[in-house]
Amino acid sequence: MSKKIRIVSALILLQALLAMLGSLYFSNFGDPVENFKLGVFWLYGYGFEPCQLCWWARILMYPIVPLSLVGILKKDPNFTSYVLPLAIPGFFLEVYHYLLQKTSIANPFACTGANPCSALQVDYFGFITIPFLCFTAFAVIIGLCLYQRRLVKKS
Repeated sequence: MSKKIRIVSALILLQALLAMLGSLYFSNFGDPVENFKLGVFWLYGYGFEPCQLCWWARILMYPIVPLSLVGILKKDPNFTSYVLPLAIPGFFLEVYHYLLQKTSIANPFACTGANPCSALQVDYFGFITIPFLCFTAFAVIIGLCLYQRRLVKKS
């Protein structure tokens, strides 16, 4: 594997790992910005319960971590063939989830009244929400995977 391919592979792993750890932080400790303001960054038990769409996003995001790690360890630059089928539907799922939060489109999913998929647990700068962070992570992973595939074809 060339140095560029190794770097891109590491960036795919890093982005998936950050997304996974970020989602676990939100669900265990709550809003990191509010926690930082309070001076208690690791206050357990104040997390947000993931809605149904968040669970589906996790189902699609979390396997990218071991898939990319195994691809890196085996020096297989083609592991992106396994990552893209998870990242692409994850991206569209989270775009839809974001639209649920920011518009009045219908929700066919069985979200509960106590934990609706349209709830805004965080809303930084009026547009950064948890689904926004998630679809951005999926978009970065997709972009890196496509770039890596192009690098592999060149070499």
